[in-house]
Amino acid sequence: MSAQPPSIRPFLLRLPSVLLYLLMLPFNLSNAEYCYNTSNFTAASTYTKNRELVLSSLPSDVASNGGFYSGKVGNSSDVVYVLSFCRGDSSNDSCFKCLSSAAEDLMIKCPNQKAAVTWGTGEPPCIIRYADGPMYGKKLIFPTLKLPNVDNITMDQNQFDPIWRNFTDELATSASMGTSELKFAAGRTVLPNFQTMFALSQCSPDLSQIDCQSCLWECINDYQDCCHGRRGGFVGKPSCIFRWDLYPFFESDSINLLPSPPPPTAVTKADPAAPPPANAQVTNGWFNFKVTADFKFMKTNSHSKSAPAKWDKVYPRHMKIPIHVSINTKDEVKTAESLQFKISEIRTATNSFAEGNKLGEGGFGKVYRGRLPNGQEIAVKRLSQSSGQGLQEFKNEIVLEKLLVYELMPNKSLDYFMFDPKKSKQLDWPRRYNIISGIARGMLYLHEDSRLRIIHRDLKASNILLDNNMNPKISDFGMAKIFGVDQTNASTRRIAGTYGYMSPEYAMHGRFSQKSDVYSFGVLLLEIICGKRNDYYCQSDGGEALASYAWKHWRDNVPWEILDPVLGESYSRSQVLRCIHIGFLCVSGRSG
Repeated sequence: MSAQPPSIRPFLLRLPSVLLYLLMLPFNLSNAEYCYNTSNFTAASTYTKNRELVLSSLPSDVASNGGFYSGKVGNSSDVVYVLSFCRGDSSNDSCFKCLSSAAEDLMIKCPNQKAAVTWGTGEPPCIIRYADGPMYGKKLIFPTLKLPNVDNITMDQNQFDPIWRNFTDELATSASMGTSELKFAAGRTVLPNFQTMFALSQCSPDLSQIDCQSCLWECINDYQDCCHGRRGGFVGKPSCIFRWDLYPFFESDSINLLPSPPPPTAVTKADPAAPPPANAQVTNGWFNFKVTADFKFMKTNSHSKSAPAKWDKVYPRHMKIPIHVSINTKDEVKTAESLQFKISEIRTATNSFAEGNKLGEGGFGKVYRGRLPNGQEIAVKRLSQSSGQGLQEFKNEIVLEKLLVYELMPNKSLDYFMFDPKKSKQLDWPRRYNIISGIARGMLYLHEDSRLRIIHRDLKASNILLDNNMNPKISDFGMAKIFGVDQTNASTRRIAGTYGYMSPEYAMHGRFSQKSDVYSFGVLLLEIICGKRNDYYCQSDGGEALASYAWKHWRDNVPWEILDPVLGESYSRSQVLRCIHIGFLCVSGRSG
């Protein structure tokens, strides 16, 4: 079922490509159904009747729900779950016909299997999944259907590859940011040989943004692995689909096409003796951010506009004190007003600081779990009498009774996951990229957008807290310094922070500025990419620092070798390269 073109002339112009694709299609799509052999049912069972009922009504259900449907029929062991969607550019008629045909084929070709998937047999395709267990919101990437074009790319592959990857990555990101009703993106871009490339990406809309993006990257990487050099093709997984070609294959001419992305940064083999250029601007523009920040502050009842920006001259009640920077995916920046609590309220919340509520203990005191009357869980830091934390640091964190109340971060800190062989598997590339971009956005706020310019001075993995959704929160401002409006740097005889994350000029001479935090961010960024602590190779590889180890692989044009092995192939190559490059810019000796 090919789309009907608006006129015969455009169709004739692209007829060879269309015919080649359609000639190839029946051969491949004869196996477009996959029957899972996990469990079976008998022909006379209730499951048979339920499956027939849910599949026969599916075309109407999908049509009446805007192109996506998830439901179930039956009870207990005989329940049949179904999930289905049509391609985003399909007409209602094409969608209905594809689903009707695909549902019939499933019942014939998977006669007694309790789970199966199909992509239909037409163009545009449709996806039907059924199973004996819930599927909603669950990413499924097996099996994979791959349909490469029979022709090869005629232009220079070295020119084509970065354009193709940059374009397809943009589409994957855009599709993932869709709604719970449609996660679909289509676009076109002009190639150096003046041909136009068309592509689309789509996920099952019940997926989260991260799962959708990850699924589409799997499709893109699978295509590159199987079909690199071909001039078009299709990759389908149960939860997502990807297609591209050199002619406009979209069924609808009215869909919104994304504009061409900016050209990718050229990655060439670097001069072994030259570090990255120090004058490059390391800003949020590098990341093409899709996330912004929600910033939370402690504040008392009064505020003095004329308060000087010196901690030794201002009692904390006269100004806002940053406690942590919370990064989320909302499209706005907020300054949230934190509450102050009476000591009696804190005692009640923590059961009088009961030992059973203690979460941990450090040099500055103990941290307790608590629960407020409204049900919110909190963490309370209580400064011990013998604490080595000075009044200056505590003023940076606390206003009342030497107690500090935080929102409880159930996922602890970034290092808890990142440096553990088992837990690090939960940090796939989409999550790591969100964490990287979130930290960078938070730093931008602290350095540029905040009313007070704040230098953190101790940015490291253990000071990045993670909420329920693995969103990063910059925490622990005990070492922070606040700069005046025109102040750009400062010096101290007391070196505070963590070696390995300190910039050389700070560690050796006590000079610090915004660039000190930028250096720390660069080290942290490389840690997130490599999955190793910054001193890992010092201990195991001849005394080599992480930045030097990574730079050597970049210089030798093998940057992929530094990636954390747990990432597998589920990552965006262009994003990884960009992040590695930014990491080098941040730790460059010329950055000051």
